[in-house]
Amino acid sequence: MFDLSFLNSGILFLSSAVIIPILIYLFAKKKPKKIVFSSIRFIKESLQKQKRKINLKNLLLLLIRILITLFAIMAIARPAIKADFLKKGTEHPKTAIAVIIDNSYSMNYLVDTQTNLEKAKQIAHQVNEIISENDNTILLTLNHNWNDLHSVINVGKLSDKLIDEITISPQVTALEEVLQTAETKLKETHLPNKEIYFITDMQKQKIQNKLEFPTFIIPTSSVEDKKNISCQNAAVQHEIVNRNLQKQIEIELINHSKDPMQDVIYELFIDGNTVSQRVTDLLPEQKKKIIIPLEIDSPGWHSGFASVKNERLIFDNRSYFSFYLDPDPQVAIISDALQIPIALESILEIYTKNVSLINRENINYESLQKFENIIIYKKQNLSEKLRSILRKIEENKGRILFIADEDLTKEQQKFVSKFFNCEFQQFNNKSKNIDQINKFHPITKLIKDMNNVEIRDFWEAKSTSNILLRSKNFPVAVEHNNSVLWLFDIDSMQSPFLLDPVFPVFAYNCLQFTGEHDYRSFTIGNKILLDSPNLTLPDGATITTKKSYFSPTTTGIYFNDNNVFAVNLNYAESEFRKWDEQKIKNLQLLNNDWKDNILQSRYGFELWKYLLIAALLLFILEMLIIKKEERKN
Repeated sequence: MFDLSFLNSGILFLSSAVIIPILIYLFAKKKPKKIVFSSIRFIKESLQKQKRKINLKNLLLLLIRILITLFAIMAIARPAIKADFLKKGTEHPKTAIAVIIDNSYSMNYLVDTQTNLEKAKQIAHQVNEIISENDNTILLTLNHNWNDLHSVINVGKLSDKLIDEITISPQVTALEEVLQTAETKLKETHLPNKEIYFITDMQKQKIQNKLEFPTFIIPTSSVEDKKNISCQNAAVQHEIVNRNLQKQIEIELINHSKDPMQDVIYELFIDGNTVSQRVTDLLPEQKKKIIIPLEIDSPGWHSGFASVKNERLIFDNRSYFSFYLDPDPQVAIISDALQIPIALESILEIYTKNVSLINRENINYESLQKFENIIIYKKQNLSEKLRSILRKIEENKGRILFIADEDLTKEQQKFVSKFFNCEFQQFNNKSKNIDQINKFHPITKLIKDMNNVEIRDFWEAKSTSNILLRSKNFPVAVEHNNSVLWLFDIDSMQSPFLLDPVFPVFAYNCLQFTGEHDYRSFTIGNKILLDSPNLTLPDGATITTKKSYFSPTTTGIYFNDNNVFAVNLNYAESEFRKWDEQKIKNLQLLNNDWKDNILQSRYGFELWKYLLIAALLLFILEMLIIKKEERKN
């Protein structure tokens, strides 16, 4: 029927203080005055009457003092009562309320004629109508920067203008962190009743297993099967066919719906121009890879995006890319060998015509500056001067391809081990399968599975660097600080890996990566190392920063000195995953009847004021009884 709770329950241990009046009653009884009477009978009758009166008076005072002590302690403990009969009231006591509006990009999904974010704002306004001028309120979003500016404690209603100004944020803060911020802010209000409302499209998010205050998740819509199509992972890919290089853009179109999508239009934009527009069909939940030939020969940076037309959710319709095209980059091969190995020569014929074989000792750092690629192969004498030059190159963004041959000396092993954080063990002449490809590295992420291609004549080593290819427990190729180490001997044409079609693609990607320019793309929130303090944003605005890096918060193309960066979403919310019921303390998922469930504290009233009044009245009664007794005496 009712629920009684204490806001300061830790104070209740003081209720044991009620024993004090009892002890006083037991050990401090007032002895009656000795009076000599002539008749013993009258003495006995008088004593009995006086004793009864004293006992009744003392018991009454004892009860009053116990109640005064108990009421005072309970008032400090701040009891609150919730009962069904109180629901008839229209007002509620002071409550601290945190309203969190989900402004992640999935909230831009169009339901009927409104987006989920627009619906969320309407709900926030409806909550605002229920809030009274006695409440404390805080408005939060899933954007950290927005919260730093606007998450202040208000007395009374939220700002309707501030609610309307909330926009979609491509980069969001984890809900767990925002809830912790809300709880911290609510504690600052010192109000007994505290509640949190999270208005969302019900996209499932991670949340802690215990919440301190009642938290309600309010849905913006009941749509579960969202008809969304996203365009992802647009990147330049090089296909080597008949010793010729073919450039192409590979994109992924993903149907996140359980329904088929027909006549889906996708386009390719490069350097501000539409170069391709096509139509395709997508099966339910299909991920379709599409390759578009790239007809560009002009040197320099190129950038653009692939897009798909889907009006339901537009934020994940584009995938940006950038790449640098140099038809004939200059390559320096530092080696004691008089000829370039066939496996490397065949790749260089496709990569460039400007190859310089350097085998003299008078190499200096300045002379190597003109080369986009530097390859170290079979250089037996790594002089201190050359080692110093290589270390300087490493400090300046690396960009070295080091090929380990079978005759690697102990001195070379020691230098390479320090350069690439690896430890050489022994040279293996037996064949083993390449069974692992790093799908997250720019060099290998577009390489298809090798189907256990065999490799032989390679160094068995241990390394803490980025492993590109692995055979069992040993890396075959690693990357560290933008430099790459091949642990296999390219002189051995008996190795199946060197004859496999995947090797030219892998080798070409290594040359592209270790060149002066690369076409790595970034995700929102990544740190981009800057060559200069000036940075041009996707909207054309130019900013200057004192930091050596920049963390983008929006998608698009960024320009920095002689580099162009493509920044994309993480696409986590393109796939809708409904928030299911979770057994988390103080968490409740609501439906369309959310108005009947929020502000539960309006059914609870604090009793401390009434208890203090009762204690005061009892104290007055005690004083009256004592004064009356004194007047008799």
